[in-house]
Amino acid sequence: MSFIKALNWRYAVNQFSDSQLSEKQIHGLIESVRLAPSAYGIQPYKLLIVKNPALRTECVASSFGQAKVAQSSHLLVFAHQKRLTSTDIDCFISNLANSQGKSVSDLALYKQQISDDLLSKTENHQAIWAAQQCYIGLGTLLSFAALNNIDACPMTGFDVAGIDRILGLADQGLSAAILCPIGFRSPKDASAIRSKYRLSQDQLVVRL
Repeated sequence: MSFIKALNWRYAVNQFSDSQLSEKQIHGLIESVRLAPSAYGIQPYKLLIVKNPALRTECVASSFGQAKVAQSSHLLVFAHQKRLTSTDIDCFISNLANSQGKSVSDLALYKQQISDDLLSKTENHQAIWAAQQCYIGLGTLLSFAALNNIDACPMTGFDVAGIDRILGLADQGLSAAILCPIGFRSPKDASAIRSKYRLSQDQLVVRL
């Protein structure tokens, strides 16, 4: 399937079938997020793979009653860091240096650039910045899913505090940014037959 054809095929699934994703498919989805772009390469978030039925059922109430949270194959949760510290940056630079066969001192200017930017932000703006990185990861995941005939429904309409409590995110310095049930569409899902509406290229694009 071509990429554009895959994008036309995908939609936000409302009703999932009982079919389950394989571990190979889950691994591919995880890799798509792991390899996604991220500002500075820091990736200030975690991807939670929620399979536990009891946890997912509990999440339904904090998702305004959307049953697909519990009825899909898996529930993915992008949870961003609520704040970033010099320790986070030190750890990132150390890992980056190791992966590139460099010394930490070789990356001193890059470390300073990151520190000047991120540590000058308020805690609220750090959280906003970290959540933005989740959306980049989500876009890559949705593209991979569509190319591999895996259905998904990205969701931002949920009670953040409720999801954070259920999944124990606050204790980890994290907060939920996006929920994304994944699996396979039900043949009974009425949303599947609706025409996809998007802006035309003329409406969307401004050429300068």
